[in-house]
Amino acid sequence: MKPKCLSFSLLTAFMMMLLGAGCTKEQRPADVPTNSESAKASGAVTESLDSLLAYKSRPHEIYAAFYRLEGPCYGPAPFGTNFSQVPDSLDILILFCFSPSSPVASQVPGWINTLHTKGTKVILTGGLDLVAGATHDAVGYAKTAKYIMDSVVNKYGFDGYDIDIESEPSGQDLTDKAGVYKALSKYLGPKSGTGKLLTFDTNRNGSNSLFQKVYTMVDYVWLQAYGRGASTLQSTWSTFSPYIQSSQFVPGFSFYEERGYPSNVWYDVTYPVNGTGRAYDYARWEPTSGKKGGVFSYAIDRDAPLTSSTDNTMYAPTYIVSKQLIQIMNPSGGGSGTTGVVFYQDAGYGGAASQPIAKGNYTLSQLQAKGVVNDWASSVKIPSGWSVTIYADDNFSGTSWTLTSNNSWLGGLSPSANDKMSSAKIQ
Repeated sequence: MKPKCLSFSLLTAFMMMLLGAGCTKEQRPADVPTNSESAKASGAVTESLDSLLAYKSRPHEIYAAFYRLEGPCYGPAPFGTNFSQVPDSLDILILFCFSPSSPVASQVPGWINTLHTKGTKVILTGGLDLVAGATHDAVGYAKTAKYIMDSVVNKYGFDGYDIDIESEPSGQDLTDKAGVYKALSKYLGPKSGTGKLLTFDTNRNGSNSLFQKVYTMVDYVWLQAYGRGASTLQSTWSTFSPYIQSSQFVPGFSFYEERGYPSNVWYDVTYPVNGTGRAYDYARWEPTSGKKGGVFSYAIDRDAPLTSSTDNTMYAPTYIVSKQLIQIMNPSGGGSGTTGVVFYQDAGYGGAASQPIAKGNYTLSQLQAKGVVNDWASSVKIPSGWSVTIYADDNFSGTSWTLTSNNSWLGGLSPSANDKMSSAKIQ
């Protein structure tokens, strides 16, 4: 369940306050390099960036994520609110509860631009309420759509707009929402020709009253499948399949939100992270015909090293689960956009996978940041010409094994290295 966002009547008030405020020079986000820094680094990152962009340009199952932005719904993020630090291979980031009143609103365009360089689109979730003074007709719908575009989407550089529908609109409300959606489709979605997205975000099925009126104008359906078993996805997909392609259907799970227990907890991810849970089941699920569009997560800013499914501690996000899901859906590409060693949870390169890991020395904590769980690896893929030495203990101690090529079963080494790795050196 998502908290309610501000209506556009309130956004209007925020915009009026902003228009009346004095202007200050926008500061460059700390993680965006200066021109001289970029020039020094460009040679080193060009190859990996080209690989990342090539991956995103190919057909693949997308990974999208809702990021809870500091503002009217959420307080300051303990470790900063810079959403441009999400995994490189994330395809679509959806800002949840964005408002021009947010204390970080002025930095949003810069963070969006950073993600654009990696081929990541950024959209925001909002509603379809008529703007103040709009009439209940085509003129009022057009006025509302233009207001959404001018005051939020275009102003901040967003790549689209996500509509959150968790009810069955009827009567005048249904007519108004469908009218605004249609008016937005002039600027966004598959009928606009702009390349900007118009998405439908719901916990309902394909018989939803609003969906029935707008499905031809939808890029993706984000199905809020929180807490449901993967076995239920096929029956829900069947209600959408007469109207959209399977590649437009994206089921989603939720990370645990702090202080969510006991009323708002879904148990979609097992903690400590071990590669199991509904999130992983969704990544592996496919409809009986065709392929799904991908998977999305809610509250990706909580993709962190929680110690239990109801851990309320605020940690810096490491995005371990997200990286593993990307790798599961797209094993031949994705995870980071770079070449590297990939460790797998199961024999035969099965189960959860780490992100590709570059050359270097990695302690346990550094491996965990790359998606490797302690005493977890059962197989490994190694780029040609590379070597990997894995150690049974942290800090490069204990029994060691050196590998120079792919190994589909670490248990076949002597002694067995299955589920033994706690640190590694990659050369």
